[in-house]
Amino acid sequence: MTVTTTTLAERLTDLADLTPLTETTRSPDPAAVYERLRARWGNVAPVLLEGDVRAWLVLGHRELATLLRNETLYSRDSRNWSLVAAGGLDPGSGVGAVLAPRDSVYYVDGARHRHLRRLVDDAFEGFDERRLAVTVRQWCESTLDRVAAKGEADLVSEYAWAVPLLAMSTMFGLDPEEARAMLGHARRIFRARGAEGAEALVAQKSLIVDLVVRRRVRPADDMTSAILNHPSLPSDEDVQSAVSTMLVLGSEFEVAWITQALRLRLTDPRFDGRSGGMLSASDTLEAVLGSIPPASNTGPRYAMADTVLGGRRIAAGDALVPGILGASAESRGASGDDLWLEPGNLAYLTWGAGPHACPVRRPARVIAQVAVEVALRRLGGVTLTVPLDSLPVTGTLWSSMPWQLPVRFEVPR
Repeated sequence: MTVTTTTLAERLTDLADLTPLTETTRSPDPAAVYERLRARWGNVAPVLLEGDVRAWLVLGHRELATLLRNETLYSRDSRNWSLVAAGGLDPGSGVGAVLAPRDSVYYVDGARHRHLRRLVDDAFEGFDERRLAVTVRQWCESTLDRVAAKGEADLVSEYAWAVPLLAMSTMFGLDPEEARAMLGHARRIFRARGAEGAEALVAQKSLIVDLVVRRRVRPADDMTSAILNHPSLPSDEDVQSAVSTMLVLGSEFEVAWITQALRLRLTDPRFDGRSGGMLSASDTLEAVLGSIPPASNTGPRYAMADTVLGGRRIAAGDALVPGILGASAESRGASGDDLWLEPGNLAYLTWGAGPHACPVRRPARVIAQVAVEVALRRLGGVTLTVPLDSLPVTGTLWSSMPWQLPVRFEVPR
């Protein structure tokens, strides 16, 4: 296949035979999917989000940097999406549940975004990494205590899914039962399967509303209270927006990061200390960011005016999905598949760029590193109980990871 040569004559609505975006997250060989897309369309490829809901997938590093950094041309607010403006986005659909307009630091631009972002940034300014590390380690140890006696476990459902939410619940003031409920809602939201996602958003919001009301009356030593006490005197709605974004949007990607790191340690000799691998948990996590980032794709931007990107004609109101993994693969193309040829790769792309760059990379790193370190120390002689190629992969629009890591291990005495 050759790259289409009539790119400037075609609009997104004119194009046919489009690839579903989930092929980039559900395929056992996503690199082949990106190669096929790039060969046909170039660095900006048309894809389907669901049904006939169309978007551009940005696969080139240069194009991705432009998309993420130019807030005036590429908005994060889906009210600027032509599909929303025309009333064509079904709020009960999977995509509608995730991408419908809402007042959130992740979904707005301009002055409103800067106000909400300041609440989050200032709350994390004084965040104590050592205290968080102790808290995460306690949750890791207690979680593994429950599975150790069995001599076997699923490191995804019984560990990777549990630890980040328990740690974040401690930071924001949710109790363990509420955290488990929040995790269930987050899973349903990001799977984007019909009305289930919309229902989960309502349930998630109810938990956050209750938390903010409690902390307004009885402040505590947690992140929710810190945001409530911000000098700008935020409203309850402001605080709900900030807390909701941090708890729900970060959980899936943190779980994917931990899961992929554990998968590498179990399946790749370069990361396995039992066979001479000398790479640390930190090295392993960095390798994941550069080769299989937790966020394969991130939330769309919406063109504010007609423009051209990567040789493609972008119409005002078009949705453009940042393809984090695709852009990383494009940059490494000349170097083959050796992820150590260029130290660091494009790991930073996982955290985004521009006004909407991730505000919680520090706590995210602490949680992931402690979770991987404790798992490796506690699970002596751990081995997968199924062949690697039989591991089921869960692909949402945004992330990809093994749905299970069933292992057997000997518990050190």
